[in-house]
Amino acid sequence: MCEGLEKGDWAGFLRDWDRALRAGNHPETTRYNYLLAAAQLAKYLADESPDPDADDADDACSPTPSLTAR
Repeated sequence: MCEGLEKGDWAGFLRDWDRALRAGNHPETTRYNYLLAAAQLAKYLADESPDPDADDADDACSPTPSLTAR
């Protein structure tokens, strides 16, 4: 899910958020859907932002996350 996010803050944000969701005992399907939505938001913002600094986030991430069972 975090492919292409290593350059920015999104990858770390999504990893930390996933960790917090796991700590809260959220089901894997809930975590998957939350993280998918956040990844899609990152991609949308990277593609649609008029901010030239946001161009660094063009590789926001693949909207196809691959969470493994934990």
